[in-house]
Amino acid sequence: MFCVYLHIPFCKKICDYCDFRVMPAQPKLYEGFTDTICKQIVCFENEHPGLLKTAETLYLGGGTPSALPPAYLRRIFECLASVGVDALRLREVSMEFNPESTNECMVESALSLGVNRISLGLQTFDADLLKLVGRSHSVERGLEALRLLTSMPNLQVNADLMFDLPGQTVEGFLADVDRLSNFPLNHISFYGLNVSPRSRLGHRVSRGELSVNEDLYEPMYLGGVEILGRKGFGRYEVSNFAKPGFESAHNQNYWDRGEYAGFGPGAHSYIGGTRFYAPEIYPRWSDYVAAGCPSDALTVDRLNRDDELMELIWLSLRQSKGLRFEDLRALGIDDAELRASACVDKWLRKDFVINEGGNLRLKGRGWIFMDEIVTDLANVYSNLE
Repeated sequence: MFCVYLHIPFCKKICDYCDFRVMPAQPKLYEGFTDTICKQIVCFENEHPGLLKTAETLYLGGGTPSALPPAYLRRIFECLASVGVDALRLREVSMEFNPESTNECMVESALSLGVNRISLGLQTFDADLLKLVGRSHSVERGLEALRLLTSMPNLQVNADLMFDLPGQTVEGFLADVDRLSNFPLNHISFYGLNVSPRSRLGHRVSRGELSVNEDLYEPMYLGGVEILGRKGFGRYEVSNFAKPGFESAHNQNYWDRGEYAGFGPGAHSYIGGTRFYAPEIYPRWSDYVAAGCPSDALTVDRLNRDDELMELIWLSLRQSKGLRFEDLRALGIDDAELRASACVDKWLRKDFVINEGGNLRLKGRGWIFMDEIVTDLANVYSNLE
């Protein structure tokens, strides 16, 4: 499957934990950004004629895509249609919203363009925690946005939470999960905080002003999984839970190592076994597009066998369907030898994985130790021929 991603880098306010390539929303930049991303799309079409029209999904991420006024979004969608990406005919068109920019006018405009899936960044229902991590919305504003979105017919809504925030309790996070899952949603995501040293929150942690209790990660995560399981949400990826048939097709394409094209500053693409991305800093990205999108300005990562192996193991095990042994055999790894390896046996004996039906899947506390299991398997399998 082939997909398209648009990076909208604008945010009303940069959250304290954020280390993405985003920038404060400045209306004076909207016109230039729209012109530039459209030029980048046309450059790509000229370089890869006909590929964009094979896209099945479109995802608008950020940043905060809902911060970009409807008129500019419409121009971008018109540009996409001109190269064969007709949003009204795609399998899935997703767009990220934040509560402060979620209003009836913005939502209806997105729906008219073809958006059929909205992901709402709530993070928590705790007012003190929202303030602590620098979110720009209140609890009530988040609830208003959630009520509005879930009242829209024919719209799939996902809501995001975060856990292991500084000062957050297990009981507090599980109360958030329980409260959120009582809304008429078919998809919920929750993510453990990653403290980036580059972020404002990271600086505060390094100075000792705040701390994250890593011992709470496991009970928060497993407790959240248990609550959502009781309410009919299946974990299909480590941080994503859906009722049957409502999984994100776009994100699954990433995890299945499908191809995609990304547009916007620093947006990544994966085509023909090569990953690449344009300059991440906004002025450099703008100059890159103005120069005609020269290939020598791209950061390129051509995957070798070990790269592909690590990606395959990591992206497969993070999904509930797990790692298929036949996919490893396609990389030249002997199936019988890897099944009998001491590494696999070790994790089986710990009851952290299950080997069933030609798939190796995480189990129970294995989801907590996913990174260690992936590294262990990759180190062993890289030596198997």
